[in-house]
Amino acid sequence: MPRGLRRTVAKVHDANQANDKKFIVSGTSRGNLLSTADQTRLPLGLNALRLLRYALAATEHGSLRRVARAFGVQESTVSRNICALEQYLDMQLFERLSSGVRLTNEGVRWLEANRPRIEGLEEALTETSRRNQGSKSLRIGFCAPVGQEFLLRLIDRFLKVYPEMNVTIQDGSCGTQAVAVRRRSVDVSFMCNNCKVAGCRSLAICEERIFVLLADEHKLAPRNALTWEDLADETLLVPTDAEGSLLDTCFLKQLDAGSRAPVIERCHASHATTLLKVKLGQGVTIAGEGFAKELAVAGTVWQPIVGAASFGSLKAVWLASTPKRATLRLIKIARNMVRERRARALTG
Repeated sequence: MPRGLRRTVAKVHDANQANDKKFIVSGTSRGNLLSTADQTRLPLGLNALRLLRYALAATEHGSLRRVARAFGVQESTVSRNICALEQYLDMQLFERLSSGVRLTNEGVRWLEANRPRIEGLEEALTETSRRNQGSKSLRIGFCAPVGQEFLLRLIDRFLKVYPEMNVTIQDGSCGTQAVAVRRRSVDVSFMCNNCKVAGCRSLAICEERIFVLLADEHKLAPRNALTWEDLADETLLVPTDAEGSLLDTCFLKQLDAGSRAPVIERCHASHATTLLKVKLGQGVTIAGEGFAKELAVAGTVWQPIVGAASFGSLKAVWLASTPKRATLRLIKIARNMVRERRARALTG
């Protein structure tokens, strides 16, 4: 931000902190006055710019009524905005006349000195907004044994609202996903609820029963449900890439800690290859209930896990400081879906 305008905005901020009776007027057609608490929740620079836009327009039109008509707001909104700016600057910019308004000598000097800075800032903000709106990609990371079905429905709903977006999904270990979110190479990641990611916000999505996939001819295939003890000494196939397990490492550590648990085999293979190995009787693999009920794999059977460690949890993680609208829109839809699920659980 140019030095002169930065000093102006700083003065606005100082005045705001010093006198909670002063106000910023929103740039909406309602022209609502904002309390001091409301001001702290809004970007000061952008609100200051709104005030300055009205002032610049008043110098061009010479009438608050014509400014109001140009911006599609009430005349009282324009008047309050200009008064707010004058109060913040501790300076009378305009004389109010019966025929309209005109700049005071002090107002002329101030606007002549700051007009290029104000217009430059507005142009920079407009160009940045236009460039960011042109970004139509949303990068999603995923690492969890559960939540696939939720994620599919979330992306489907998101694309119905924003069909112009290009959504990509990438696997990776929890550690890899956490680093990717912090480095902004992934916009939002869905991972185990127990994984901690510093500097990020999170939303608990769901808790889902674990299902295990076995070959049709497996000795446990006829059973209606299984425990982890039933699977003791069985080979649990876990897809793994160069950076780690593609299944939730927190959940796998929980299994390793059990008294009788499957033998975890981290295989360098895709999910498709892992399913093929299950069909060949070379091990078993796991997924959430929603995914298991949606995906039928010929020559295999899904069985629910019951007892200890039979549920997995999922959360969405995104950078607290993300400016990307697509990410925030996806999170908003996810939050609504979580509320809908909880409402159905209470009524069902």
